[in-house]
Amino acid sequence: VPVLSVLVALPAHSRLPALLTYTHTEVLAAGTLVRVPLGSREVLGVVWQEDAQAPEAGAGKLKAISSVLHGLPALPATWRKLVAFSARYYQRSLGEVALAALPPQLRDWSPEQLARKLKKLAKPRPPQVEDESKKESCPGSISGLKPVKDTEKTLNTAQAQACKAIAAAQSAAGSQPILLFGRTGSGKTEVYMQAAAATLAASPTAQVLVLVPEINLTPQLLAQFGQRFAHLGTSAVVSMHSAMTLAERSTACLAAHNGQARIILGTRLAIFASLPDLRLIVVDEEHDASYKAQDGARHSGRDLAVYRAKLESERLQERQNPGSCAVVLGSATPSLESWQAAQTGRYQLCELPERIGSGQLAPVRLVDMRLQPKGTVISTYLLAAIQTRIARGEQSLLLLNRRGYAPVLSCGSCGWKSACGHCSAFQVFHKSDRSLRCHHCGAAQGVPRACPECGNLDIAPVGSGTEKHEEEICTL
Repeated sequence: VPVLSVLVALPAHSRLPALLTYTHTEVLAAGTLVRVPLGSREVLGVVWQEDAQAPEAGAGKLKAISSVLHGLPALPATWRKLVAFSARYYQRSLGEVALAALPPQLRDWSPEQLARKLKKLAKPRPPQVEDESKKESCPGSISGLKPVKDTEKTLNTAQAQACKAIAAAQSAAGSQPILLFGRTGSGKTEVYMQAAAATLAASPTAQVLVLVPEINLTPQLLAQFGQRFAHLGTSAVVSMHSAMTLAERSTACLAAHNGQARIILGTRLAIFASLPDLRLIVVDEEHDASYKAQDGARHSGRDLAVYRAKLESERLQERQNPGSCAVVLGSATPSLESWQAAQTGRYQLCELPERIGSGQLAPVRLVDMRLQPKGTVISTYLLAAIQTRIARGEQSLLLLNRRGYAPVLSCGSCGWKSACGHCSAFQVFHKSDRSLRCHHCGAAQGVPRACPECGNLDIAPVGSGTEKHEEEICTL
């Protein structure tokens, strides 16, 4: 009887080994999903080893695999290598990372339930008809989009050079990550879409993974890609993020795993999606801190994207298929580590210095308040700009990073300041209720009538906050 090593979700502090052994009537391929008994429960597991182990003396005491999830291709070797690296590098258990990357519903499905789901996915989906009565569309598909044909736009010189660099990286045996440094409005998204189009045209099974930092950015990008690649079908472009329902996430993950989804858009959790023929990875706004997971199995989606591109390139070379999986890191304000890697030659730098359509950035004027008359809250330049907007019937938005009336109260005689007695911050003066509040620890008290140290009655606010600005603007 073959003895197989199966990976199940176990916490890092568990006394059980990372891989548990079970028996089965036949040898199963590595990456096969199975259901196995674990104590009094039956859980989802992944066959991890390539070959079955030889029966041991105590093999008769081993439990048998309960069922095999047939109809679902085995998880690819690159996916298993990515999970193993993540668990080792970020100090998490192997099963915790692997099983968390799979769709939540898949952990509870029986083989019969999975078969019904796969049968439903195999049915051709009718074209989506826009319903004006529905104001919101499904967050995991391209339904609800207006049937507007999005044609490819003419690239400028810098965009064309960036596309050529991505194509060259895909055709080379070993390529570097590409840092696409383009100012806001320079057309980075068009570069992504044309690079994706070229990737999909080169191979009928190629897939593209596009990562965005925030869920709110997914619908807009999904609409753009959905309209550009509508000819591939309604299931060719899918999204993956935590705001989707469990059913939507399962549908998207299975479509990507089966190869039906050619373009996958998602947040950092999409980096663990099972993709059998990944050829291009795009990390938009690569500098954003949202790519770093701070709960559960902590990881950096951007760094794992670079590592996964290396694994996928090795896969292509093992198949004697010339080429690599290119990874593009796009940003208008690159992170310091990516910029340093580009300056030292580890990354290839592609710049988009011009905005599309000859657009100009808004003018910025820096006003030194030390040169303004003493006690000025609103500078003369800002006051003139607000008055001009009011005369035009327009609105103005003022942003200030100080709450309350003044950041601190101070005594002019002894230098006392309203320091918080519970932490190292200062208590902010709120004129509306004449209180001192610490915005760090929450401590609050009334305003003293005199200086607590010297008894001076002349204690005055120093600096200005939103309350003082509101008061000044209302007076003006």
